Amino acid sequence: MNFQQGYRPPQPPPPPKPPKKKWSYLMLALLIVAAIGAGVYGYRYIQDVKAEQARIKALADEVGKYDDTYLPGIYVDGISLGGMTAQEGIDAVLAQIKERQTGWSLGLTYRSHLFYTLHYSDFGVSTDVGSVYALLEPLYLKGKQGTLEQRKAEMDEVAQNPVHAFTTESEMTHGRLDSILSQIQAELTQEPQDAYLAYFDPDKSDPFVIQPEQYGATVDIASFKEQILERAAEGSSGSLEFQTTPVAPKVTTQDVRATVTLRSKATTPISSASTEDRNSNIRNAFSFLNGKTVGPGERLSFNKVTKDRTLKNGYKYAIEYVLGMEEMGIGGGVCQASTTMYLAALLSDLQIVSRISHSDPVSYTTFGQDATVVYGRHDLVFKNTLDGTIYITAKVVEKKKNNYECQVCIYGPKLEDGVSYTLRTETVETLPAPLTETYQKDTEHTYVTYKDEEPYQVRKARDGFINETYLQKWKDGQLVEEKFVSRDTCKARGAVYAVGTLNRE
Repeated sequence: MNFQQGYRPPQPPPPPKPPKKKWSYLMLALLIVAAIGAGVYGYRYIQDVKAEQARIKALADEVGKYDDTYLPGIYVDGISLGGMTAQEGIDAVLAQIKERQTGWSLGLTYRSHLFYTLHYSDFGVSTDVGSVYALLEPLYLKGKQGTLEQRKAEMDEVAQNPVHAFTTESEMTHGRLDSILSQIQAELTQEPQDAYLAYFDPDKSDPFVIQPEQYGATVDIASFKEQILERAAEGSSGSLEFQTTPVAPKVTTQDVRATVTLRSKATTPISSASTEDRNSNIRNAFSFLNGKTVGPGERLSFNKVTKDRTLKNGYKYAIEYVLGMEEMGIGGGVCQASTTMYLAALLSDLQIVSRISHSDPVSYTTFGQDATVVYGRHDLVFKNTLDGTIYITAKVVEKKKNNYECQVCIYGPKLEDGVSYTLRTETVETLPAPLTETYQKDTEHTYVTYKDEEPYQVRKARDGFINETYLQKWKDGQLVEEKFVSRDTCKARGAVYAVGTLNRE
């Protein structure tokens, strides 16, 4: 089939159009209400967004003030870091550490003398810079991490409860301090010195020279060290005075003096008729006794100390009494020295070990209070029964011109307070003189020369007697004890006559 150009074949008829929907008035009203509500909501939303934005900005501004500084309320070693930058905080803390470690000093003194000045370097104290950074970093970050709300909450917490932190120094080492204190202790510590008897000079009025005691001193180094450490911990400079504690000696001057008190002093008068040679013999015997010491438990032998009565030993010829008659002999007068020594020993309450009385009375003491000595035969021996040494002075003393006396003093442990000793002698029996007479040839022609001369009475007849002697102990003026000492017999003597031995030419 042929079609002409431009020809269109017929098309099927179009489908019918759907009928138009009809809106109800109700629907229209709803749409209008919805449109109005949407507009109101949108306005409020915009307002809320703006308010939130303002709040966030205000919060950001508030917390942002401390983006580069520490929050207020942060303290390190007492330094307020609030408002400081990180570097400023580090510099402030390190500066104080340096000042503390170099600025502290403590002078150790004693009686205005400065022994040593301590610094922290003496304790080995130092602060590690790394530890300072480690301490400061988390403090600096407070209020800088998390949301704005979290940051603000942390800021508020710090404001409510300020943070106090402290740097850590190396522990103190006490080795050097101990060494310093040990040296000072050695210098301040003194051992007490006991008083002691320096020497005994029997020729002085006070024969004893006593070295006085000296107090010692100790230092409580442990307590002093605690005070130093407290001052160092506080950083309190200044000075600290050492305090010493006195240490008393065990023996004082008074103690020594109590061991060398005068226990007894015995004297016997020297007759004006005593010759110079006799007096010399007494002095010679005393020269051996003077300054003699006798230890506890020791004995003193008069003969051993004063030596044999010989010219070589310094003794001279002088009158001696033998059987009531005068004779010349070497050492005449020594018995007065032994008697005086005996009296001193008795009055010191020493033990008499050996002693012999004269056979006849002597002029210088009561019979029974005497002691005769003959070298090698009769000796005076006494024992020191005290608990300390005794010291003897023995000398001839001139009481006034040409008036002498023998004087023996015994020093030793102090007598009991209020105690003294005396001697009492009484005659308990009389012995009648014999009626017989004795005639002796005067070969020396001392009294009679010729046989046809009248005999010369050398010794008169006299009665004898027995004496008893007692040592009396007195306490505060009261007799508390009487101790028997000796019973001595003075023999009765018949008359003795000297007769001549030559015939007249």
